[in-house]
Amino acid sequence: MTATHLSLWEKWTNLWYNQLDLTDEIIAPGFKLCLESDRDLAAINDAQAVRRWVIAVNAVFQEAKFTALVGPIITDEYITTHWSVIGKLGPGAGELGPEGATFTRVLTEILKVENGLITECWASCDPVKVLTD
Repeated sequence: MTATHLSLWEKWTNLWYNQLDLTDEIIAPGFKLCLESDRDLAAINDAQAVRRWVIAVNAVFQEAKFTALVGPIITDEYITTHWSVIGKLGPGAGELGPEGATFTRVLTEILKVENGLITECWASCDPVKVLTD
């Protein structure tokens, strides 16, 4: 594990806690996002686009708390983490559940690193589980 990669992972994590200015420090031009989506992800290809994506995700999945269940596992090229996330559904959650409902999700994320920047993010997410009383 290199200190640079660990710092990059910490900044990536903090980005999801709305430290949006970090995108300029950690995202490479030509960034690629790979995850299951009905939307075209090709436009999420630079720091500003990643910032907008994080804002959009955080609007739906609010007050999210991330816990690394496994990792980070760091190599020269990759940072891999298996996450658990818990939070509240926001107003844009639609059919996932009512606004304010508590949700949980588990995901595995692989970040590709080149020259100290994140060039790609692959994520595999379990379905969102909404907790009911």
